[in-house]
Amino acid sequence: MGRIPLTGLDRLNYYSRGLKRRAAGGSYRQWGCGRLKMGLSKAITYRGSFFSGDAFLGRCIRAGILYLFVAVYQMPGTAYAAPFAYVTNAGAGSVSVIDMATNAVIATVTVGLTPEQVAITPNGAFAYVAKSDGSNPGSVSVIATATNTVVGSPIPVDVAPVGVAITPNGAFVYVSNFVSNTVSVIATATNTVVGSPIPVEERPDFLAVSLNGASVFVPNQNSKTVSVIATASNTVTATILVELNPTGVATTPPNIPIIPTLSDGALLFLLAAMAAALALRILTRQASPPPRPPRAI
Repeated sequence: MGRIPLTGLDRLNYYSRGLKRRAAGGSYRQWGCGRLKMGLSKAITYRGSFFSGDAFLGRCIRAGILYLFVAVYQMPGTAYAAPFAYVTNAGAGSVSVIDMATNAVIATVTVGLTPEQVAITPNGAFAYVAKSDGSNPGSVSVIATATNTVVGSPIPVDVAPVGVAITPNGAFVYVSNFVSNTVSVIATATNTVVGSPIPVEERPDFLAVSLNGASVFVPNQNSKTVSVIATASNTVTATILVELNPTGVATTPPNIPIIPTLSDGALLFLLAAMAAALALRILTRQASPPPRPPRAI
C-alpha cells in the first residue's frame, strides 16, 4: 500500500511536534544542519521531489530550513566584556582598573612588591603582573578580571622581573628578568614555570611575542641587542644588534591574506538560502514539461 499524502494540517502538526522535541532538549542548529545534510544528500543522489507531501527528502529540507531559522531567531547576541585598562602602580604595589567607557577607576588590586608590566590573556580572563623586588627573586601575580582579585599564590621567577607577554593562544607567559638576564616561561594551565630560565643578554626589558606566536623578541638594555626566542623550543635563535639602551618592542601582524569570516547567524542564513535555492532548482526541473517527441516525416 502506498503512503497517504499529507494534508496541510498534517504537515503543520509534523513540524510543531519537531519544534517541541527540539525545545525539550537539543540544538535547533545541530538538528537543522543534520536534516539539511540528509535531505541534500538524498536530493543529489536521487533528485526526488522536494515539495510533494510524501517525499522524505523534501521533509528533510523543509525541516532543516525551519530549524535553522529558529536557531537564528533564538540565538543570543554576542556578549562582550566591558573594556577595562589595567595600570601597574610601582610605588604603591597595586594595580588600578579603569573602566574605559567612563575613564574612571573602578577597582584597585593589591599585588605587593613593585609591579612593572602587565599583560592580559587573549580571552580577557586574567591579567599577569610582573613584580620585581630589587636584587631578590621576583614573582608574577595573576588577577581574575571577572572579580578583580588575585588568584593563587605569586608565581616565583628570577631576579627583578619587569616585562611580561602572553602567546596568542594564551598558553604561555614570557617574563623578562632584568637582573638575572633570563626569561622565564609560565604555563597558564597550571600557573607554574616550565623548564629552566632562558639565558639572554644583559638587562632584558619589556619583551613582546610575535602575533603568530612563533617568536619572542627581548630587548637587552645594556647589550644594545634584541634576543629572539623560538617558542617551539624556548631557545635563543638570533641576537640582533640595535642601538643604545633598547627598552621596548612591538611586532606587526604576519603577512597573511585576510579571509573574511561569517558570524553564526549569517552562516545559518547562508546554509538555509543555499538549501532553498537547490530545492527550487530541482523543483523547476521537475515541473518543466517533458520534451516533445520528434515529428514523423
